[in-house]
Amino acid sequence: MEHRRIPLGLLAAVMLLGAVLLPATTAAAATTYEVGVGGFLQNVPAESMRFFPSTVDVHQGDTLHFSTDGFHTATALPVGEGPVQWFDANASGPTDPYSIIQTDPDDGPNATKFSTAVALPTDPTCGGTGQPACGYDGSALLNSGVPISGPMDFSVGVNASAGSTFYMVCIIHGPNMRLKVNVVGASDAASTNADIRSANQAAVNQDQDSAEALFAKYSTRQTWHRGPGGTRVWDAWAGVDNQHVVLYGMFPQRLRIREGDTVQWHFDTLAYEVHTVTFPIDTARDIVRNSFIPVCDTGSGPDGPPDLEGPPFCSDPTQLEIQLDDRHTPEIGNGVFRGSDLENSGVRGATSYLGDANYDLRFARRSTDGAFRYICLIHPFMRGKLVVR
Repeated sequence: MEHRRIPLGLLAAVMLLGAVLLPATTAAAATTYEVGVGGFLQNVPAESMRFFPSTVDVHQGDTLHFSTDGFHTATALPVGEGPVQWFDANASGPTDPYSIIQTDPDDGPNATKFSTAVALPTDPTCGGTGQPACGYDGSALLNSGVPISGPMDFSVGVNASAGSTFYMVCIIHGPNMRLKVNVVGASDAASTNADIRSANQAAVNQDQDSAEALFAKYSTRQTWHRGPGGTRVWDAWAGVDNQHVVLYGMFPQRLRIREGDTVQWHFDTLAYEVHTVTFPIDTARDIVRNSFIPVCDTGSGPDGPPDLEGPPFCSDPTQLEIQLDDRHTPEIGNGVFRGSDLENSGVRGATSYLGDANYDLRFARRSTDGAFRYICLIHPFMRGKLVVR
């Protein structure tokens, strides 16, 4: 039988028609990316203040899973919002909704509270353990809230359009702690978890080395300079930050000075954390015990106790307030410590609306009972001693 040749043009048309009529090939499976938010380091009281990784390329439909053992948020800013500009507009003043500490005028002129917009998730029905991922299309902010009952376990489904870029930030620690997310086209290569793990390990190693060097530099540092009238002013630090690392501690932990000397605590290295210097330790501990207390503000009369055991603590979530002791946030005292009077630097650092100015305290009497002890009201495990002779 004679075989007739099929013209090439007809063959191409048939193949094209078959490609159209046959079922489409299955699209690449969606990827879940594991993202760490901060991370405690070894051997020194320090923490990395990064997202791990710092940049990721994803496809629409992929998921970002955030975890941390620290006190952080994983907050997606709307597409087009830069971290610095967003913080300036939303978290730089005492009445801004995402300032971590806010004034609370209905409870008195010195009353302050911790922001519930920061503390609680945008949508409590998604993102958490056993819940579907929260969908993010880029049009509005999406906040994980802070971990309250355990490590963070928060998932975001990326529905933003291909070609868009958005940032994840930790609201607690400011615009420098961020993740840049690029949503690439379906035909473009996205990041791989293997590459991310490799980059993360390199970043952790870098931060570990940096933290150990920072701790060695400040832990035993004993420096002073001349103040007004020739007085001696000793240098101290309530925590120390660098580009990616924070040290938790009072440096030096123990300082020996003479009666009448002044100690100047430096807060201007604090890029991420906020701290206080608060004397004496017994009063400071009392302030800590009376802070970060959930109450229900009904709008009439005094605030009431929580009517729910866990978040959002109040049957009407809009009534929740996380109160701070009135002595917690502001600077208190006359700048001269005599052994039992309350002297508080107030909450200071780059992310505090009170600023990061240095704090001077003169010691007018000897520490006859050993040493004057003090703590940070934000991190009460940060302790220091002043021996005055």
